[in-house]
Amino acid sequence: MSDRNNGYISNEEFYLKEQEVILLKKELNIQLNLREAELKEYSKLLSKYEQLEKKYNSLRNSSLGKLTVRYWQFRKKLKGYNSSKGAPKHER
Repeated sequence: MSDRNNGYISNEEFYLKEQEVILLKKELNIQLNLREAELKEYSKLLSKYEQLEKKYNSLRNSSLGKLTVRYWQFRKKLKGYNSSKGAPKHER
């Protein structure tokens, strides 16, 4: 099919290689589009998270927020919160 001695390839081999390159380019383009969409989604989620964190910190640092957090900590101590299991202990 090809004359390897002279470095030439046949038209058929060239066509097959060209088709392979085209398929690889299409696949690469699809993957690129997917990654770009994922990056946009991640960026949106990160922005939402930062907004929520800002609101949370504002609430927590308010007078009522500080009181609420202290109340939750007090209730945790009263219930005998077991941090290793992540759930309150229930004794009967």
